[in-house]
Amino acid sequence: MELTDKRLVSLLWMLKNKDKTWSILALRKGAVALLNKKDDEVKYKQKTPFPIIDGRSLTYGPTYTFVTKELEKNGYVVKDSKTSEYRVAKASDLVKLISLARPFSGLDTIDYYSPLGFTATLKLLQEAKLPYALTAFAGGELYHPYVKTDQVHAYIREADAGQWENYLRAKNCLRATSKSQANLFLVPTRIESLLGQGQKVKGFQVAPAPILLSDLLSMGGLAEEQGRLLLEEWLDNRM
Repeated sequence: MELTDKRLVSLLWMLKNKDKTWSILALRKGAVALLNKKDDEVKYKQKTPFPIIDGRSLTYGPTYTFVTKELEKNGYVVKDSKTSEYRVAKASDLVKLISLARPFSGLDTIDYYSPLGFTATLKLLQEAKLPYALTAFAGGELYHPYVKTDQVHAYIREADAGQWENYLRAKNCLRATSKSQANLFLVPTRIESLLGQGQKVKGFQVAPAPILLSDLLSMGGLAEEQGRLLLEEWLDNRM
């Protein structure tokens, strides 16, 4: 299944509301908000009953198709025959779907070497005064220590990459020539909700739980083990 940014935020909204029922209209509006897009200009095409949101936001038609033809058909969501509203059938399956369709190893990263230790590198990000959200081991360890590592992975706003470069260089964190030499990995994103819709854990910003979990699960090995442990806690609303 192709997982575009718009589909990803739709899944994030569903998982944020995993214990509720919702309409496709509510999903579309919620996903638009997560995309940080304005929903202020509605245009209609003569041959379609679905509103078109100025080409900038999620439209009803593709959202309807995504829910009914891909998610409902494959058992990820179910429809209430009385209310015609939907709900997530099994949240863990949707998280695993994200991990398969969007493996963390396939994301572009900007790699640095930090001469600081794990905790000091986290504080370095925190003190940058730029948006960030920890994921993978860094995010997982804040919730439930499991893997001793010096690797720190964090989402950053794509447009801020240059500011991060200047800030880290001033802190003696230099670009690594290879991933094997790096211990600080910045993941540029254009999706604002990856940065602002997560949780503050021990004072640090962490990516939304479904993203953190899917990233860990897709990495395999100890990361996958930690992801499975945290997934159970999240399903029980203990994260």
